[in-house]
Amino acid sequence: MGIEQGKISNRQALLLICNSILASMILISPALLTQEAGQDAWISILIAGVLGVLMGILVISLGLRFPQKNLVEYSIELLGPWLGKAVCIIFALFFLYLTAYLIDSFSALLITETKPETPIVVLNTFLIILVAYGVYLGLEVFSRVNEIIFPIFIVVFLFIFCLAVPEMDFEQLKPIFTHPPSHILWGSLILFSFYAEGAFILMLIPSLRESSGVRKIAGTVSVILTVVMLIDVVGLIALFGSQETARMAFPSFELAKTVHLGGFLERIESLVVGIWVGSVSLKIMAFYYVSVLTFAEVFNLKDYRPLVLPYAIILVVLSIIGWENTTHINIFLSRYYPLLAVTVLAGLTLLLYLVFVGRKSGNKGGKVK
Repeated sequence: MGIEQGKISNRQALLLICNSILASMILISPALLTQEAGQDAWISILIAGVLGVLMGILVISLGLRFPQKNLVEYSIELLGPWLGKAVCIIFALFFLYLTAYLIDSFSALLITETKPETPIVVLNTFLIILVAYGVYLGLEVFSRVNEIIFPIFIVVFLFIFCLAVPEMDFEQLKPIFTHPPSHILWGSLILFSFYAEGAFILMLIPSLRESSGVRKIAGTVSVILTVVMLIDVVGLIALFGSQETARMAFPSFELAKTVHLGGFLERIESLVVGIWVGSVSLKIMAFYYVSVLTFAEVFNLKDYRPLVLPYAIILVVLSIIGWENTTHINIFLSRYYPLLAVTVLAGLTLLLYLVFVGRKSGNKGGKVK
């Protein structure tokens, strides 16, 4: 067991994983999927859902092989102190970089849609202060907050979708299979890169109060995410058409702006922004927390909290200089991030699992001899 002594329930872990994948995926990926696969984007979602189940099974299976140890501890056990720590540093740096990207992309949403006159450095700094405070309070605190925010997020999403249904034309989903398989597969890889982010749970499995029922988390998470994304993308294409959805920076937010109920429910996007600020902040907290915890474990610190403030300063700088505008963010996400996420998260997880299986087989062979 590492330096983190907080405990969360399996339900809290399930909701934390769902929010940590979905909060940005539902904002950004619909435009990217329709750019690649057009009205066939729903096929990409189904393929990504299957890949997500496999990734979840791999992550949970690896974690449960060492239920009382976190990623750093069993990486060192499997790969040795130098290579094991190197793998974990790559893992931590990935989530540092991802956190900076999330901060910058969400600030871009706020500037584009609600605060066009606000300097991005102000929004980035404010958001980093908020999430740093949550990370300092610890896993139990922001997991409990997420247990409240994420169900509200889902209810609001379904409510908005239901109000928008009368305006939708589902004929815009036809014809099907009009895009090349390579485009559909690349779209599924883009979406799968979000699923792969769930590998952050490798650092948190020892913090679960009970290991029974953990295996169900992988399938449940994938089903929830696939259903929500299908509803979202199918609804966007039916409402705007695939070409218009592909041109939008944040299609799901544009859907919220079209919703009204009679003459008394208008400007519902203000509620959506409030919910998304909470949801994305909790996603960033989870990744921020996992990254500082990993570094603290690698360097044998007694507590991760001394790293929270230096991390915040690094994030302010990185989030400002990393991407120039929304266009650069989308290019990074559609062209480079899928390969980066699959290589680092899926690749390192698979590497550790294969080393474990190889050592286990070797030990059995030794006993037979």
